[in-house]
Amino acid sequence: MTKIKFFKDKDIIAKVECLGHTGFDEFGKDVLCASISALVQACYLGLKDVLNIEPKLVRKDGYLSFELPKNLQIENLKNAQVLLKTLEISIKDLCDGYSKYISMEVVEYVY
Repeated sequence: MTKIKFFKDKDIIAKVECLGHTGFDEFGKDVLCASISALVQACYLGLKDVLNIEPKLVRKDGYLSFELPKNLQIENLKNAQVLLKTLEISIKDLCDGYSKYISMEVVEYVY
């Protein structure tokens, strides 16, 4: 199962953590796992390469997390939230259809 956590300070998503493989299909053929990976990585790349924000990234086998830097200018924070909230609703949609393979949790967080 893939477990995805969104760390929020009030309505601000500050960190995303993704752990594990879905087990939907065998390694290399798991389109569900690939979908999650593509969504999470697209969000990270959008922050980094489009918005020029440098999230703190941790990537290991079966684990990926990224966190927004502290003290972002308000405009950058607002723009980042568009990407992060899009990721959140996309993951929620996948969870609704594949709850046996994906779980999502929102964690209170001090940003």
